[in-house]
Amino acid sequence: MKGLLVKDLCLMRELKKMVLIIVFVSAIFVFSGTDQAFLTGYVIILSALIAGMTLSYDEMNGGMAFLMTLPYSRKQYVAEKYLIGLLIIALGVVYALALAVIQNLTGGGADMKTTLLTTAVCAFVGVIMLAFSLPADLKFGAEKGRVMLIFGFMIVFFGIFFGFRILENNFPDQQAAIIRWLNEALMSRYIYPGCIILGIVVLGISFLLACRILEKKEF
Repeated sequence: MKGLLVKDLCLMRELKKMVLIIVFVSAIFVFSGTDQAFLTGYVIILSALIAGMTLSYDEMNGGMAFLMTLPYSRKQYVAEKYLIGLLIIALGVVYALALAVIQNLTGGGADMKTTLLTTAVCAFVGVIMLAFSLPADLKFGAEKGRVMLIFGFMIVFFGIFFGFRILENNFPDQQAAIIRWLNEALMSRYIYPGCIILGIVVLGISFLLACRILEKKEF
């Protein structure tokens, strides 16, 4: 599996232009006083999207058919994709925290507790994106899988948005109760272990599903 990791790390060089754009745009956000939550989400969510792009390169020119002839199991191939994905997200988290510290030093950021909370929630969302995207990419192809992921999250986002608008217009007391509960949950000391445990469970289910999809796939 070490060879697969080296391969994907080398492939990341092909994405250097995208990475440089992310760095440039995020630097502008830092010094323009952009909301820290948006900045953190921007970096980590894009990191999660980049994590799935290595599969696109594997599929180019029938590359998957060749890769499946190499001396490792399909389960190891899937495990490596999750490993490289988590590594990229982790790098995104570190970079987002560094930007948050710079923003705090320049007087435009939030307190450290809020920064850590925002980063943890965004990292959790990034992990969930990875967990949904890899099985979809393996099943339908990287490009179709990425489109499905984006549309899926758009449906969830607009569903939540319009759901709150309906509550606001028709059931304001219930909306206030839900918002109060969410605030209490986010400020709870269990938010960090909760995100970790739920993330591990979702990744585990996703990994088993991805392995099953690849085992049945013919190239």
